[in-house]
Amino acid sequence: MRRFVMVLVLLILVLAPTAGVSAHQLDAARTLAGATQWLLSQQRPDGGFAGFSGESDPGITVDAVLALAAAGMNPAQVRQEEGRSSIEYLQSVAAQYAEHPGGAAKLVLAAKASGQNPRSFGGVDLVRRLEQAFDPTTGLYDQQLFSNAYVLLALSAAGVRVPDAAIGGILERQAADGSWAWNGSTEPGTGDSNTTALVVQALAALGHADHPAVQRALQYLRSVQASDGSFAYQPADTLVGDANSTALAIQALLAAGEEPQSPTWRYALDALARFANPSGALRWRDDAADDNLFATVQGIPALARQPFPLHGTVRPPLVARAPLTTEEPGCRFFPETDQSLCGPFLETWEQLGGLPNFGYPLTRAYYDPALGLVVQYTERARFELHRLPDGRELVLLGRLGAELAPPRPREAFAPAEPKASADCVYFAETQHNLCAGFRAYWEHFGGLSAFGYPLSEEFVENGVVVQYFERARFEWHPGVWPERFDVLLTRLGAEIVEEGS
Repeated sequence: MRRFVMVLVLLILVLAPTAGVSAHQLDAARTLAGATQWLLSQQRPDGGFAGFSGESDPGITVDAVLALAAAGMNPAQVRQEEGRSSIEYLQSVAAQYAEHPGGAAKLVLAAKASGQNPRSFGGVDLVRRLEQAFDPTTGLYDQQLFSNAYVLLALSAAGVRVPDAAIGGILERQAADGSWAWNGSTEPGTGDSNTTALVVQALAALGHADHPAVQRALQYLRSVQASDGSFAYQPADTLVGDANSTALAIQALLAAGEEPQSPTWRYALDALARFANPSGALRWRDDAADDNLFATVQGIPALARQPFPLHGTVRPPLVARAPLTTEEPGCRFFPETDQSLCGPFLETWEQLGGLPNFGYPLTRAYYDPALGLVVQYTERARFELHRLPDGRELVLLGRLGAELAPPRPREAFAPAEPKASADCVYFAETQHNLCAGFRAYWEHFGGLSAFGYPLSEEFVENGVVVQYFERARFEWHPGVWPERFDVLLTRLGAEIVEEGS
């Protein structure tokens, strides 16, 4: 009975609503999940997303395509039931939208992000149109620097060499304070954070991330960062940050090799996450609290830590494996893997066995669009953040044992009869026995909440006696760890992470 009570208590710890612990990377991942799911709900049957007119608009649809690709979803496969994809919509309007260099550039970025050919997109050679737009007398493809930056990003994504004069055309229009203005003016006070951030991304994409102009631009961005970590559009006596400016600034920092989620940059990702509304959408500013499609599509790539251009649909597990050595409040940093566990994931890791049961974290917390969940992999487990209908959250462990079990039917996985042994306990839920050392380990180190029900009997696999459970695979290694009943747990989390590399 004592062991049963212990298992029940641990199960309650896992299923209880998560505590309100400050955990920055979890905040960003939560916000990315909510924003992406809200964005999907906004797609129209024709595949487009609505602009200011309320009708499908190619410009905002490109932004949505880039957001979905940054979050790990192929836009060519995203559609409402019986509707068209966003890519099909953009192909249908490509000829008209690509008449302007800025439109052609955004279509190139959408094509590359979704695995399409920008030289034949909706019957248009978008790259050729961009090349023909270059004006050697000004060094620009478009007189508006914001659009011109999109062209540079598009040509970089398409693998096209940009003339030196095009780089010069950008550099000579940088203002003394390090900014760029949307109209190319260098007059004091005309520069803005949005144009500056996009130009930084373009210069970085073309191999100039270390240029002194980029460093001056970063100093300008620092001058428009509010004390709460958000970024304003332009300098002011009282800086009021907005989601769009914050997102673009974060992308610029990432492109320039800076870490936005650090004390140096006032945990800018955390600041962006604070613009999330209960619906999942982002609002533009705190004094404009409505769900904002434009803020949401610009926020998602930054939350996914993706500067432009995207060279295809992003693979979130690969991004999540990159080391994040920042010491974040509410987190525990593990130098062994340069990753942290935070908030409810850290609490569950500690409560249900810690290092021996789960191993070190291998990724940061991130949004997995395939599962529709915020997850984090450790060596032996996957932590999942589930949201209840009433808005509360709970942490569950992924069923890695079930996912990685050998193909069935197999004798060890076939329903078994109860064993007539005092060392065994039978689980009618899965019709399998748990005996001797495996039973002792299961009961002592977490039970049902940590490992789940047995899915097989004991059997020999690759020369080792093993048994599969919903969330784990036990291995029998006599004499290796006597204090842990001679049982080791397979590194199932590592197998999945390495397979996805």
